[in-house]
Amino acid sequence: MAIPTNTLQEQQLPAPIFGEPGFRQGEPKPRRGTPRARITEEDALFLRFLGMFPGADSEALSMLRNSKATNLNPTPKGLLSVRGAEAILRKLHKLGAVERFRHAGTGITSYGLTKDGFGYARGYGHELEHGATLNGISLERLTHYRMIAQVAALFSSPAGYFEDNLKINPLSIDSLITEHAMRGAYEPVKLGLQTRKKEGKSSDFGTWRKVKLDAVISAIKEGKLRTTDMIDAHPVLLTIGMPKVEGIKTKAIYQPDLALNLDQKRTGGRSNNLLVEVELTRKSFESYDSILRTIKAETDRPFVYSRAVYFTIGNSVETLLRKVDTAGGYGLFSSGRLIVLPITHRDGTPVQLNRRVVVEGK
Repeated sequence: MAIPTNTLQEQQLPAPIFGEPGFRQGEPKPRRGTPRARITEEDALFLRFLGMFPGADSEALSMLRNSKATNLNPTPKGLLSVRGAEAILRKLHKLGAVERFRHAGTGITSYGLTKDGFGYARGYGHELEHGATLNGISLERLTHYRMIAQVAALFSSPAGYFEDNLKINPLSIDSLITEHAMRGAYEPVKLGLQTRKKEGKSSDFGTWRKVKLDAVISAIKEGKLRTTDMIDAHPVLLTIGMPKVEGIKTKAIYQPDLALNLDQKRTGGRSNNLLVEVELTRKSFESYDSILRTIKAETDRPFVYSRAVYFTIGNSVETLLRKVDTAGGYGLFSSGRLIVLPITHRDGTPVQLNRRVVVEGK
């Protein structure tokens, strides 16, 4: 008689049922459904802001919108919390939309858009024609970029940080004109002036701008252009330049850190637009003299800008600016055309830069 050779493993045993050891052991576990994480329209606001202001931190982004109602908090009050902004940024980073960099000296993490992030933003209608990334920003410049983003967020925040001191209501991001956008509008003009120089013709931007501005003013007077559309139609005018005059030092080409287009309700010849500088360290007396002389000349004829605001940390910049204003007899402070304000956190306290470097000893 033949002896059976089937081993225990080869025999067909009944599969364990629920509750028995080995239930469903060894079966594949396919992922059901799709991941819940996705980029929403509210997230796209963060993407747009980061594309305009690379280097922004979670505090700046937290000021862009109010808290959202949830099941646990159906009646939220106030701005999105910083922790809430950080949670959104973690999600966006996980989805490959944002990149981040932690500054070892300050411990603060700055954010910027990735290539995919620009694509996601455009999917929600944010073109970001003059967007920028963290790539190429030096450590020295990163803090400056972060503070520009902080000021921009304060202007755009629904909290209305400047309703009292500047009489400016919360602004749409459309009203924030970045230095990158100003450069983009200026670049074609720059190339044209370079060509004129090679041809032996005048290549002075200040002279070109004056002629351009005169033509725009004429078009407005003739009813061909509305004052409310002037900046949208001719953004290059936000770059300031004064015609060269022998013996008078002004800025040949001057692009501020930020410009605010406030002409949506403009009715007359005077502009409402604001020139914004974010100044973390002092320049020389001579540098400020040429800048203030340029601001005075620009605001004497306020078709593009009517006033300027310097945002600073500490008092040293304002002290020097007032000395230069007095020495030059410009009268910018007394006329209200130049204002100095502190850069603040979301709670209104002034920002203080930590310049200490801690060296760990043995």
